[in-house]
Amino acid sequence: MERIQSLKLGLLYGVISAFSFATMSVFVKKIGGLLPTSQLIFFRFAISLMILLPWIITDKTFRLKVEHPMQYVVRILAGLMALFCVFYVVKFLPLVDALLLNNTAPLFVPLIAWALLGAKTPKKAILGIIIGFLGVGLILNPGHEILSFASVIALASGFLTALAIVQMRIISKSSSTKQMLFYYFMISTLASGFVAALQWESPESSEIWLFLLAIGVFGTSYQIFATLSYATAPVRLMSPLVFLIVVFGGFFDWLIWDYVPNLFTLLGAILVIIGTIITVYFGHKEIDFLKNNQR
Repeated sequence: MERIQSLKLGLLYGVISAFSFATMSVFVKKIGGLLPTSQLIFFRFAISLMILLPWIITDKTFRLKVEHPMQYVVRILAGLMALFCVFYVVKFLPLVDALLLNNTAPLFVPLIAWALLGAKTPKKAILGIIIGFLGVGLILNPGHEILSFASVIALASGFLTALAIVQMRIISKSSSTKQMLFYYFMISTLASGFVAALQWESPESSEIWLFLLAIGVFGTSYQIFATLSYATAPVRLMSPLVFLIVVFGGFFDWLIWDYVPNLFTLLGAILVIIGTIITVYFGHKEIDFLKNNQR
């Protein structure tokens, strides 16, 4: 009974986190053409830092010193660049396409884990990767130059997210969640703030300020509930829930921008989702390998 309750809670947290990320992306798309991308990212991280910092620093067990600082650097840079790619491409792509390509990260995780750490991937998981990337090929739709370039950037966000995931799983053995969150948000706020200061454009209306606030609030909500989801229920069961982000994104695309995906995108989405579920489900041994490897 307790296990079923945990699964229900994990499911609820996963749904809330997916809705939060998709909603944040809507606000990014709404004002993406009005302000520099670096400025949007700065507000996303700065607001999250202000919300999370009191919770982090009031913990008496929290320590600034960390092991494997270079892996922290790689994780932070990869995560920051991945978000930059997502925020950039939603200006040019339908929301559902951008979010779908960003959520190809689980397909890249086994490849990165093998390249960096020599982690072996089960054959069934390899089949999932192949199916997933066949779907990516359909979504990229090479016939449209501008859209294809934006799609490649969106796909790069999936790769960078996967790189951040691999590093995060490695350092999680020697670091607390609060340490990882503190350095991720602190350094990302400072880095994006520096770039934003060079490109700063003052928002012209109170509505834009509200949208910036919403980006930060929903971004924080995503971070909190995604963390709770993975802490409450098995990763293999919760990971496929990230595709609810795509479902919500598709709904918002239809509701706000009257966009309906074409046949290639729909077929590609089905293949990516099936491939990812297979990859995550049969790749659980690789997750244990990452947690136990401190190379």
